[in-house]
Amino acid sequence: FLPLPESPDHNKLRNSHQSTFNMRSFAVTVYILALAEIKETLAFTGSRSCCPAKYQDARRWSPSPFMATDESISSTVDPFETYIPGEQTEWVSKDFVVGTGESAKAGDVLNVEYKGQLMDASQKVFDEGTFSFKLGEGKVIPGWDKGLLGMQVGGKRTLKIPPNFAYGDRGAGDVIPANADLQFEVELLDLGGGPAAEAQMMVSNISNRIMNPKGIALIALLIASNFIPKDLTLKDLFTF
Repeated sequence: FLPLPESPDHNKLRNSHQSTFNMRSFAVTVYILALAEIKETLAFTGSRSCCPAKYQDARRWSPSPFMATDESISSTVDPFETYIPGEQTEWVSKDFVVGTGESAKAGDVLNVEYKGQLMDASQKVFDEGTFSFKLGEGKVIPGWDKGLLGMQVGGKRTLKIPPNFAYGDRGAGDVIPANADLQFEVELLDLGGGPAAEAQMMVSNISNRIMNPKGIALIALLIASNFIPKDLTLKDLFTF
C-alpha cells in the first residue's frame, strides 16, 4: 500500500510539535547549567562550614592581592613619624644626613652640635650649642648614650626621647618640665679616643661655657673688679 499524502494542516501540526519539543529541551539544558553555576558560586560565597575543604584553605591562606596583610602594614609603619609624646617608652632616631666618617662607639669622645626642644605644644627650644662628652659613661642622658651609637662623623641625626630616657619625673629646673618628651637635632662634628681626646674635650667644654652671654658678663665683672678700689662701697658705686 502506498502512504496517503499528508494534508497541509497535518504537516503544520507536526512542525509545531517538533518546535515545542526543541524549546523544552533548550529550556531544560539552560536550567541544569544555571543550577550548576549557582552551586559553584555558593561553594565560594557561602559560610565556611558549607564550603569544601579546598575552598576553605584557599580562602584562608590566599588573601586577595588588593588586601593588605599584617606584614605589609607593619613594614610601612615608621616609629619615628608615628611617635606620640606622652605615650612612648622607647627612644627613636632618624638620620637626615648619613655621615661618611668614623662611626661612634662606646668610649669615644664625641664633639657634637645640637639643638634641644620640648615636644609639647610650645615646641620651645631649651638649649643649643656645641658639646663634647665621652659616649656610654652616663655623662649625658640615656637617650644620648644609646641614640648616638653608630652615628658617623659628618652625619645629622634627630632623636625623639621619652622621659624615662631623659630627665624623668624630676625634670631639669625651670627649663625642662617633669615627664617631658624631648627632641634633639644632633650633628656629629668629630670624634676621638684616648687621653688627648679627653683633654681636648675638657678644654672645649670650658671654652663653650665661657663663650656665652653669661660667661662673658662674668669675665667682664672679674676684670672690672681689679680696677675698683678696695675701700669703695656699693653706695659710692651707685652715687652719681
